[in-house]
Amino acid sequence: MGNKAFIIFWQLKFNALARELFQYVGKLYAPFEDLSDTITDNNLNIKALMRRYESYLQQNHTWLLKDAPRQHDLRIYEAVYHFLLYKYLSDFLQHFEGQVIPEFPTGNGEIDLIIKRGGQVYGLEVKSFTNLSEYKKALGQATQYAQRVMEIWLIFFVEFVDDENRQKYKQAYYDEKTGITVNPVFVTIGI
Repeated sequence: MGNKAFIIFWQLKFNALARELFQYVGKLYAPFEDLSDTITDNNLNIKALMRRYESYLQQNHTWLLKDAPRQHDLRIYEAVYHFLLYKYLSDFLQHFEGQVIPEFPTGNGEIDLIIKRGGQVYGLEVKSFTNLSEYKKALGQATQYAQRVMEIWLIFFVEFVDDENRQKYKQAYYDEKTGITVNPVFVTIGI
């Protein structure tokens, strides 16, 4: 199987797994809700989209993650968040001519999710926040992946983050060596 065929096969498998884990994700927004803070004809605001996702996750985590596989310390596996975020974004963007591609090869490794919409390409690297050392490693990793996308976002799932630390660590990180900016976002999971 060639590299391109393998990538397509993996993306189809990823999609099937996401749909198997999360067959139904509920309502993502109200029928007449104003979404202009998040999406317009020629703009997609990833930060606003992730705020919407965080609110959605906090409101629905009890039933969404009730049967989620857990690690020995009872924390939900990071992959579960990948699949749920992928399913949410796919369902959200399907009516706006957007495409979400999982595990996209960048030449420097694989970025977790790519969003394509309106000629724009956004990269999302997804991590479970564990500590500041891992946070710093993730910034460097996202910088390497960003060379093939227009914007790179580092999405951290965290059980809790106070306002002071959210403000401090959500600041855009500029890598002087590459000239790339990584945009960290914290998504509190509400557990």
